[in-house]
Amino acid sequence: MTAHALLSASGSKRWLSCTPSAKLEATLPEQKRGSGAFDFSQEGTTAHSLAEAKLRHHFGQIGTEEYENEVSAVKETPYYNDDFEAHVDSYVLYVRSQIGEGDTPLFEQRVDFSDWVPDGFGTADVVILSKHAIRVIDLKFGKGIPVHAQDNPQLRLYALGAYSKFKEEYPEIKEVSYTIHQPRLDSISTDGTTIAKLIDWANYFVKPKAKKAWSGAGEFLPGEWCGFCRAKAQCRARSDYNTELAKQEFKTPALLSEEEVSEVLVKAQNLKTWVNDVEEFALTRAVTENIVPPGYKLGTTKTHRKISDTALAATVLVEKGLASEIIWEPPKLKSLASLEKINKQVSAWLGELVQRPDGEPKLVKVKENAKEDFA
Repeated sequence: MTAHALLSASGSKRWLSCTPSAKLEATLPEQKRGSGAFDFSQEGTTAHSLAEAKLRHHFGQIGTEEYENEVSAVKETPYYNDDFEAHVDSYVLYVRSQIGEGDTPLFEQRVDFSDWVPDGFGTADVVILSKHAIRVIDLKFGKGIPVHAQDNPQLRLYALGAYSKFKEEYPEIKEVSYTIHQPRLDSISTDGTTIAKLIDWANYFVKPKAKKAWSGAGEFLPGEWCGFCRAKAQCRARSDYNTELAKQEFKTPALLSEEEVSEVLVKAQNLKTWVNDVEEFALTRAVTENIVPPGYKLGTTKTHRKISDTALAATVLVEKGLASEIIWEPPKLKSLASLEKINKQVSAWLGELVQRPDGEPKLVKVKENAKEDFA
């Protein structure tokens, strides 16, 4: 089982901004995914595994047999396809291009920054050591949210941990740089600083924040860092913040200044995101734990009947006497509803070829005036 730090590098943007959030998250279980829901986290882990195998093999750190076993294991997962491998290859080729003669490349390198963050550790995807510099490269396989390297605390902490680990072996290191590669967004961003400035950042900004976060002290502060917080749908501070946004939005638009309109548009996105988070949390819990919010019931979305095999259906209908030219809207067969307007017997003729897909689960508000029927 992979160990996870309370104050992780990957969650650092969150606990550095909202110091009590780490302790709060630790009290909450991970929300269960609905049946059949795509596991984006595992997809990312699989991409990292493939990238690591390719890089280690290229640089002679693993043999061909081990490499082939790793690749075979990835190909057996539901995440692998040609596009998946192409995106991983894009990242791998980039990393290879950044490693010069005399550099020492390290892959999936555990780093420790506990001199500044209690029990602080993490795993950097790539650390490149050279005489005067450290380079950290991080793969982000998601395609939904762009992530940039500029002032990125996760990569800064990785660089800090790498420097702490290798400073005696490489005493002339003066600079660090860090890169985020998002191949599915065709995005590469890089930032850097001097070791002196990195240490100052760690001593005067990170260390006091980490001390508060470790003890759960400080004030809850909602912001864009809430997106991956385990408490995002239940956090009262976030609820209060977004309630205030809602009050502002309900002002008559004609009475708002141009500056206020602009402010509402910006803040409204936070409100929409919060509402979506609450809806997703409530629906997932209703499906996986049968906990349904008062005033709601669990239902399913409405679906439409579909023809499972249109080629076979066309053959059946022609055999029943329907002309080919009236059942087709090239290049596809007409919809079932359109075919039934031609002849009401169509559904009966097609039999099991007519299917109604299962609907998706949804929360449905119970009508307030609904009353039980009494005999």
